[in-house]
Amino acid sequence: MHDISASTRSFLSDLSSSTEELKREIEAARRERDEIAARIATLEMRLAENTAALRAMQAYTGEADGTRNGEEQARTAASAADQSSLTIEECILHVLRGRGGLLPLEITRKAEAMGVTSSASSIRARLTKLHKEGTVVRDSQSRYWLAAAGTEATRDE
Repeated sequence: MHDISASTRSFLSDLSSSTEELKREIEAARRERDEIAARIATLEMRLAENTAALRAMQAYTGEADGTRNGEEQARTAASAADQSSLTIEECILHVLRGRGGLLPLEITRKAEAMGVTSSASSIRARLTKLHKEGTVVRDSQSRYWLAAAGTEATRDE
């Protein structure tokens, strides 16, 4: 029983080598999977950022309110119909488009009317961010308008 033939030893050696090779292939596949998962996560993050920027600019230029026709209207119909899906920043831009000199509380009320529920402090924080980016301007009484360059760009279209 303790005698193992040469062919059995050869089989065990081959099996051991094959097992080690499979382990290496599995590790390589796991590394590839992790790299792919990281790439997918990066691409999804970039897509989310681009989508948010696109929707914000559509709201800023007025395309999200359904005033465009044809193919552009079909592209933006979903976001125009579902105002509750607007981000806070998109909503602020939409509220300020065509109107100016609004206080944060007024913007908050108009945002709520559009289905975007957010606290006044959250609206003020977004207004501060948009002000720092140069998208909106603020006067000494804390009233907000769209920045002049942005307003002119929306009129040109």
